[in-house]
Amino acid sequence: MLKGIRNVLFENRFYIAFYISVVSHITFIIYSFNHSDSIYQKTLCGPAWIYATEDEKELSFEMSFGKNMGESGNSESNEEPGEGQEEGEGEGKEGFSKGKYKGSQWEDLVQNLEGTSNLRKQFRNDYDQINENSGVADSYIKRHRDFEDIIVKDVLPTLKNIRDPFKVDIDSAEDNLYLHKERNRIIEEFRKGEESTSPITMKLSKEGELPPKSPLSMPKEDRNKYLDRTLKQKKEKQLDEFITKFMGYDPNKGDLNLFVRDLYYENLQRLAYPFSNDMSYFAIDYFQENLNKEDFLRQMMAALSAQLGTNTGTEILFTIENIYYIQGKALEQYFRVKDYLKNSSPEQKQTLRYETLRQVEAKYKNLLKEKKILNVMDAEEAYVKKRIDILDTLLTHTPKFYRTKDGLFEKAKILWEHGQWKQDSKLQSDALKLWYQIPKIPKNGDFLNQETFDTIQLLLRDVGDPTDANGLSQQSKNQIEYALRTRLDDAMSKKKLREDRLLWPKNK
Repeated sequence: MLKGIRNVLFENRFYIAFYISVVSHITFIIYSFNHSDSIYQKTLCGPAWIYATEDEKELSFEMSFGKNMGESGNSESNEEPGEGQEEGEGEGKEGFSKGKYKGSQWEDLVQNLEGTSNLRKQFRNDYDQINENSGVADSYIKRHRDFEDIIVKDVLPTLKNIRDPFKVDIDSAEDNLYLHKERNRIIEEFRKGEESTSPITMKLSKEGELPPKSPLSMPKEDRNKYLDRTLKQKKEKQLDEFITKFMGYDPNKGDLNLFVRDLYYENLQRLAYPFSNDMSYFAIDYFQENLNKEDFLRQMMAALSAQLGTNTGTEILFTIENIYYIQGKALEQYFRVKDYLKNSSPEQKQTLRYETLRQVEAKYKNLLKEKKILNVMDAEEAYVKKRIDILDTLLTHTPKFYRTKDGLFEKAKILWEHGQWKQDSKLQSDALKLWYQIPKIPKNGDFLNQETFDTIQLLLRDVGDPTDANGLSQQSKNQIEYALRTRLDDAMSKKKLREDRLLWPKNK
């Protein structure tokens, strides 16, 4: 009998093996689907939260957003949300566990979140020493300010990489965006007291599978209406909505490039107003402006890797160069703050403004030493070098001379003003050579500095078109300097009127 069973098994061995194989594979598949999101999930060079676990056939870059965009304040409301609300201590609010971040790169962040959770209860937020004749609306003076975020987020996001070539910044932009969004996720979880935030994702798709991008058709009048309607929104919400709705359009054809420019200069770049002899007010507002540029910087730097060499990429580069200019000015405020902290009275040390500035000063002290930026002169040198690097990138990659005239003008302006500041005639001579190149460049796109350039051109012709700045009289240099200094006066006046009307109305 046993011999008969063995013969049957031997004769049917292939069928039995096939059956066992099918059952084993089905069992494995069922097990895999029950224990992971997908059996095809890949682990690439990075943590799991970077990668999407669905729609992996799409190759488009999908950006999500943090909670710190905007330049003049994350909230345009005059109310003080968060005042009178107590954050939990130790573990943060119930549901947030700080233990899992111990020993990680986020340990200091969690400690800062804990340290600032009761900041408004521990220090006064008075409005004293206000200049009644400042002309600044009360709605601006008493607006909400994000003291906690000024401490825990990054008011100087360009400082860490200030000594690196701009190409390195572009290459590392996506990694920096991942870290930026992860940081914002942790902050949101801490403040909500729960760990239910959606994972941060990036979707990749195969090239060639995406449909052709259509041009955006949105005339200036329509863009103005959109920007006026969204001006009061939080800055991160504005950027979120803009990228979601518009960044998928053709970057060379249509109005996307102009819309990127208008979004930044009209809505996301705001004015800070002095209204007191106490410099701490203006310093806080200026740090708030820079805090709120961080999200735009991270998002647009990541977008730049795909947009470089397009009209839209050129507009992004102009906005990034402007951010570096304002960051350099923020460092001037930083060094003024150091003097303010040394000379503050015991009463001033009890204010929320003082404590915020004290923690900001301490936060960047070691990093500034590491970058060898010990004073305003060092900051000027470092940021001028970086801004020129950004403009050189723009001039190299802008397509078909798109806004090359503005790029050359801006670079010449930087060299001229830096040369004047250092009393270096060679830098100013280099600026003259760049200005002389501008008429030879084919016009493509706007030349926003046309009027100022015409003024400078006339001044130079009157003295014989010198190529050496030593051939210019001091009076001619002063006239050029005046033309550069006042070139934005009309634009800033219009900007102030718009912000006063839509954001900071005066009490009737």
